[in-house]
Amino acid sequence: MPDTKNKTAYTLAQNVRALINAGSFAEVIVALESGELTSQSGSASIAKLAAGRGTVQSALSSLITIWTFEFTALSSAAFALQLIALKEAVLLTESEATKTEVVWTGPKVEGSYLRATRQVVQDIISAAQFELLVVGYWLAGKEDYEGIINDVIELIANAVARGVKVIMVLDEGEKGYGTNNRDTLIALWPKGIASPQLLTWKIPPNDKHLKLHAKVLVADRHDALVTSANLTMYALDRNMEMGVRAQGQPSERIAQHFELLRYKEILVPYDV
Repeated sequence: MPDTKNKTAYTLAQNVRALINAGSFAEVIVALESGELTSQSGSASIAKLAAGRGTVQSALSSLITIWTFEFTALSSAAFALQLIALKEAVLLTESEATKTEVVWTGPKVEGSYLRATRQVVQDIISAAQFELLVVGYWLAGKEDYEGIINDVIELIANAVARGVKVIMVLDEGEKGYGTNNRDTLIALWPKGIASPQLLTWKIPPNDKHLKLHAKVLVADRHDALVTSANLTMYALDRNMEMGVRAQGQPSERIAQHFELLRYKEILVPYDV
């Protein structure tokens, strides 16, 4: 018996989704509430309402069958309310679902349509409205002769200028050319724009192998990229790098995790 009920519920949800996709859900509800569509409606009435739309006609026929045999006691208004509740449940579930996208830096290969890391990084930063978290191991400076990193820093600075709270978490170790991430950021940062909040992990001096090695980007706690790519020209444009963009709940958890690291003073201001 439970299997039969589950199958009926699944079929109802499928029909509701079909009507939503066809843009006809609202008119079906109106037909139910007005009495134009009832549990006794035959194929002619269904065809008239479907108006030649095969998907709509199929969904309506299925709904009437379920109504007739499973929900006989329900009035048209009650059945309409049940369908509306199903619609809201379907849309709520879909809105909370995580959308993922695989992101790639490297040679293009025929048959693969993965988006470029550089473009996704730019898109996420540009779309940020109130909060942007940037976590990285290596921020390139003068070795980026093509200006790719300058462009990324300019986008981050533009976010600050439009009122976005920007937090950058960078490894404090010395990188190429004898510089560190803080000095590189200061050198690249546009004049006249307030600096972002800069944090780091103070690594014990007796452990030279520890690194703040995460590479993460999160906008508005909704759009995140977790990637192998550093903020360098090679990582964003030439190396073989891969990451996953997640739009939805994981983004908030990532932001909360780094917020907790800051609250517990594991991440501290990057001052020197």
